[in-house]
Amino acid sequence: MFEEARHDVWVYARKMWEANLVVASAGNVSCRAGAQHIAITPSSIPYETLQEEEIVIVDLASGNAVDSLHKPSYELPMHLSIYRSMPDVQGVVHTHAPYVTALSVLRKPLPPIIDEMMIYFGGTVEVAEYAFTGTDAVGTHVVRALGDRSGAMLANHGNVCIGRSLQKAMHVAITMESCAQVYLEALKIGEPVTLPLEAISAGRRMFEERR
Repeated sequence: MFEEARHDVWVYARKMWEANLVVASAGNVSCRAGAQHIAITPSSIPYETLQEEEIVIVDLASGNAVDSLHKPSYELPMHLSIYRSMPDVQGVVHTHAPYVTALSVLRKPLPPIIDEMMIYFGGTVEVAEYAFTGTDAVGTHVVRALGDRSGAMLANHGNVCIGRSLQKAMHVAITMESCAQVYLEALKIGEPVTLPLEAISAGRRMFEERR
């Protein structure tokens, strides 16, 4: 019943790890598994040994694991908050990518300095208010920071990326890490210049069309 969702989460969790966006078992990936459930990576199982059948199925209403061998990711409350608040979201990727996490510990938003940031993120990547990992407050703060965009940073933690598919959410995560690297490298030399208003407007229109 949940084979496809389990497979997709396993594939993209491996992609996240192979792209060096996380280490060991850090970060997490999830997707909808029908209307009433989500599939999410398990807690504390390293990605290099993770098996498809270890992906956890969770009832969206109760937050309880069903038809599963392991406990869901410790960050389950954040994923539940996103899916419950944003019915269009089909996939969530949470990473601890180095450059994004560097910005998160500085609590420094990532402004639109490259065209693709408007096209894929929809605007500035904001930093959500800090909350301790695994708490309901993380989800509350993240939903607020996301607004109508596809990614946000978690203060002192990393980022969360969303999409109408796991593929799109992963693309946002990979692109955000690249842009964060450019931004931090530019800050070493001077003050990065944000895109002009007409480019921001054009990029936002493209973002809306691609969603």
